[in-house]
Amino acid sequence: MPTLLLLAPFCDEHVDALREAAGPGWVIERHWPADMSTPKAMCSGRYDLSDDELVAALERADAVIGEPALPLLRRAADEGSRLRLVQATWAGTDRYTRGDVAFPAGVSLCSAVGGFGQLISQYVVAQVLGLMQNLPAYRDRQRGASWEDLGAVGSLDGARVLVFGAGNIGGWVARRLRGFDCTVTGVCRDPSRPREGFDRLVTLDDAEAELAGADVVVGALPNTRSTAGWLDGRRLRLMGPGAVLVNVGRGSFVDSNALAEVLAEGAIRGAALDVTAPEPLPAGHPLWQEPRCFITPHVSGGSFGRHRQTEDNICAICCDNLRALAAGGPLRNLVPASAFEVAPR
Repeated sequence: MPTLLLLAPFCDEHVDALREAAGPGWVIERHWPADMSTPKAMCSGRYDLSDDELVAALERADAVIGEPALPLLRRAADEGSRLRLVQATWAGTDRYTRGDVAFPAGVSLCSAVGGFGQLISQYVVAQVLGLMQNLPAYRDRQRGASWEDLGAVGSLDGARVLVFGAGNIGGWVARRLRGFDCTVTGVCRDPSRPREGFDRLVTLDDAEAELAGADVVVGALPNTRSTAGWLDGRRLRLMGPGAVLVNVGRGSFVDSNALAEVLAEGAIRGAALDVTAPEPLPAGHPLWQEPRCFITPHVSGGSFGRHRQTEDNICAICCDNLRALAAGGPLRNLVPASAFEVAPR
């Protein structure tokens, strides 16, 4: 009988939906993340069984939903796994595509792109408005019972927004900002294909020229060689003094040390980071104490136990791919072979 190895903490209702999508005859083997304290911990690749036990479970599985560590997938493949699908529960799959361990050949890897944009876009809008209205600074002063006017504020009305990443998350951000009459420019690989919500599209090579005119810069990019460290000190200083930065994609996009220097200089208005590099930042990093910086622990997308709509979205993607696997149809969010730095084998 085909086996679905379920390593994500879906509720019972979603497990029933997954069972129905897989079809008759499938067995579900269910395990839990070893640490469920944070979204990142839940996707650490460690579960409530030993590495050897997980390798054995991967060997007998036809499909897995979750994020088993790549070296364990490699071990299972080398020992004769029958695995056909790894369905991740996060939008990013760089833990499998980057590095020096080969992903198993013949196994499809799919992401959960499309599951998080709704909630993350609300986070972006909330952070932009908060920074423009000085809300984090007012909160800091409230603790000291300080009744102090912090001066000029910014506004999203008619703002020029530059969104790095015009996929699901970036698209949701662009559509949310329509109500503020913003002009939104998206940064993507193929600007020839229209994308809803964006007024203009440019490539990463052309994006530097857009920084000076942006009131808001949003990072919603995956972790790739071309995007890592792109927003460095020189480019940050191209932004205007009233500009705000929000990063919700991958922490590697922004040079954390350079951002600390730019904020300390007052070169931009402020920044909100849901992702950092490294993650988390070291305890002594200056961004922790920087009053112009607002940091959250990679929680903008919600995920399991934090936001039901996000869980519903992830479950729907998984169900679509289980049905496609059974029917031999095209998989949703299939990661192409060209994305792997080491060719699968």
